Amino acid sequence: MSLKTFDPRLGVQFADAAEIRRKLAYLCRPVNKSPVLAADEGLWISDGTDVTKFLSSQVPYIREPMECLSRRIYEAVILMGPARSGKTKGLVEGWINYTVTQAPGDMLLIYSTKKKAESMSKKDLARCFAATEEINKLRTGRKSDDTLTFKHFLNGMNLSLDSATESSLSAETFRYAGCSDYDRADDGVGQEGSKFQLMLKRIQNAKSSGMAMAESSPGRIVRQPKSPAELGPHEAQPCGGIAQLYNQGDRRRFYWQCDDCGFWFLPDFETLHWEGKYSDPQDVAKSTYCQCPRCLHRIDEHQKQEKSLAARWFREGAVDSFGEEVTDEDKIRQSKWASFGFEGVVAAYQSWENLVYRYLTAQTLYEDSGDEDSLMSFYNIDVGRPYILQIEGKDIGVHELMEKAKGNPYLRGVVPVGGRFLIMSIDVQGGKSNARFVVQAQVFGEGLQRWVIDRFEILTTPHRNGDRINPAIYAEDWDLLIELVIKKTYPVADGSGRVMKPILTLCDSGGSASEKDGKKTSVTDFAYQFYNRLKAKGLSHLFRLVKGASNKDMDSLIKESYPDKRSKLAHGEIPLLMLHTSRLKNRVVASYSRDEFGSRYFHLPAWAEREWFDELTAEFIDEKGQWICPDKTRNESFDLCAYAEAGMHFLGGDDIHWESAPPWASEWQINPNVIDADLQPVFERKPKKRYNHSRGIFG
Repeated sequence: MSLKTFDPRLGVQFADAAEIRRKLAYLCRPVNKSPVLAADEGLWISDGTDVTKFLSSQVPYIREPMECLSRRIYEAVILMGPARSGKTKGLVEGWINYTVTQAPGDMLLIYSTKKKAESMSKKDLARCFAATEEINKLRTGRKSDDTLTFKHFLNGMNLSLDSATESSLSAETFRYAGCSDYDRADDGVGQEGSKFQLMLKRIQNAKSSGMAMAESSPGRIVRQPKSPAELGPHEAQPCGGIAQLYNQGDRRRFYWQCDDCGFWFLPDFETLHWEGKYSDPQDVAKSTYCQCPRCLHRIDEHQKQEKSLAARWFREGAVDSFGEEVTDEDKIRQSKWASFGFEGVVAAYQSWENLVYRYLTAQTLYEDSGDEDSLMSFYNIDVGRPYILQIEGKDIGVHELMEKAKGNPYLRGVVPVGGRFLIMSIDVQGGKSNARFVVQAQVFGEGLQRWVIDRFEILTTPHRNGDRINPAIYAEDWDLLIELVIKKTYPVADGSGRVMKPILTLCDSGGSASEKDGKKTSVTDFAYQFYNRLKAKGLSHLFRLVKGASNKDMDSLIKESYPDKRSKLAHGEIPLLMLHTSRLKNRVVASYSRDEFGSRYFHLPAWAEREWFDELTAEFIDEKGQWICPDKTRNESFDLCAYAEAGMHFLGGDDIHWESAPPWASEWQINPNVIDADLQPVFERKPKKRYNHSRGIFG
C-alpha cells in the first residue's frame, strides 16, 4: 500500500482544491465599487426597531464625504453637521460596509464611552451585519469572533470598538480609525494629547491606504468669537472639538443653486424666513420658506430634496462673492484633510417648520428667563453650528458693573420699593484657615427684578467666648443661623416701620472637610443634623440644603431629592435641592447684563465693595459651557446669587402671573411676610394636630 493512499475501509476523503478555490474566490475579489455604490447596492441599516435599505439619494450631502473615505490623496475625512442627519449611517456603517466587502483592513471605531460602543455594537451594528448579505457571509460564525467590542471576518479584517483611552489609542496598528460623535467626549486623552492625532498615529504604517474619520455635531462653546469680517468664507468660529478639525481641513460647504439667478449660495439658517404676523410660534413656523440671498427667489420646503440632489460641495475659495464657481486651484484651499460642514436646513430628517419652531421657543425662553440651554442645544444639535454664548459675547467687566450700580443706588439693609419676597443664601466655608458662613440677602420684585440688600459673614460664636466658628467641626455653630439668618428681618422702604421676613433660606450642604480629635468631619453631616433640629423647632419649611449636581445628569434647573446613602444621618427624610449650576449662573449673568430696566433686571448694589463685584465675575466658561472658578479665587457672590435664583425657581417664581400673584409675592399691604411695626414676626409653623381615632370592636 502506498504512503499516499489510505485503506478504503478508513473512509478518508480528500478535499477538492478547485472547489475550495471557487468557494473562497470572493475573499480576494478585486475592488470594483465605490463606498456609495457599495452602500446603495447592499447596505441595510437599523431604523430603531428593524432595518431599512440605505439610499444615498435620501441624504445626498453624505455622498461626497463617503467617497473621500476611499481616496488615497486624503489622510482624514471630517464631517460637522446637525444631529440625526444620517452622518453616522453613512460614515460609520457605510464605511464598514465598504472596508469589509471591498478594501479589508483592521479598523478601530472610537465612541464617547465604552458603554456607548457596546450599545452601538449590540443594536445598530448587529442589525446591520445580519441584514447586509455581503457582510453576513464574511462572518466566521464563531462567538469569539463576534463579541461586543471585537469582530473578526473571514477575509482577515478585524473591527475593534472602544472609547478614547490611552490604552486603546496606543501600541496597536490599524488601517482605518474613526470616531463617532467626536464632541461627546474630551478632545484630549489623559496626558497623551489630542485623540485625533493619536488616531492618525495608529494608521501611519498604512501610509496612503490608511484613513482617519471624525463626525459629530458641534459640542464646544465659542469663547472668543471672531467677527464675520475676520472669518474666512467657510471658516467656523474658533473653538475645540469637531469645529477645530473642520477648520484644519479644506472646509467644504454644501451649496444650492438658485433656479432664478443661477447663484450658488449656502443654505444656512439665515436663509430661512417666516411670516411675523402670527402670534403662535406653531403658526409662524408653518409659514417658513427659504430665500436666495441674491435675488430673493423663494424656495419652498417641498423643493428641498430636489435642491439637495442638484447641490454641490465646494472647498473654501471655490465660489466667489458673486456666487460663481472658481476653477483656479491657487485660489482654492488645499489640505490633506477633506473637511465638510452643512447645516440643518438641508438635513433630510429635519423639517423647516420644526427647525423654526424650536428656534422661536428657545429664543423666547432665553428672553424670558435668561436661560440659554435650549438656545445652545438648538444651534449645536439642530443647526450644526458652534454656539456663541450671549453672556460671553457681552463680557462685562468689574468697572463697568460698578459704574452701572452707581446709576441706581439703594440703601443697604432695606427692602426697596417694589420688592415682593426675600431669599437668604448661605455659602459654607470649612477648613482650618478661614472657616465661616457667608450670607447674602436678595429681594425679588415684580417681573423678577432683583436687589442684593445685604451681605455679611458669621465669623465668631458667643457659645465659646467669641472663638472662631468652624462649621465642619462644631455642630452647635450651625445654630447661629437660626437667629442671624433664618429669623432675620429687614425694614421696608416706606418708612412705616414694617419689616419683611425671609420666605426661604438656602444653604450649601458641602464645604471643606476638617478634622476633630484626629477624625475627619463632614460639613454635610452637620448640615443634615441642623435640618433635623429645625424640624423639631418648626422651622424646616423655611430652610433648604442645596448641592451642585453633575450638569450632564440634570435635565431640569433644580431637582428635589431625598438622600439616603451619602450620610448615616439621612434616611430619605431630608430634602436636598440638586442644582444645575451652569444654567443658574447663566441666568444670573443674563440678569446683570441687561441694560434696560424690565423683567429680571439686576439692580446691582452701589453700597458693595469692589470685592463683591470681583467675586461676581470670578468665573469663566470653558469650551463645554461649564463655569470654572480659578484656583484660590473667591466666588461667593456668584454662588450666592445662583442659590437665590434656585430658591426663586423652587418657589415657583418663574410661573408667577403678577396680576394675580400668590400672597407671598404680593404687594406689602397683603403680603403675609411683611409684618407691621407693632407685631412680633412669627416663624415657627405649628405642628398639625393628630387625631387618635377610637378603635372598633375588631381592633
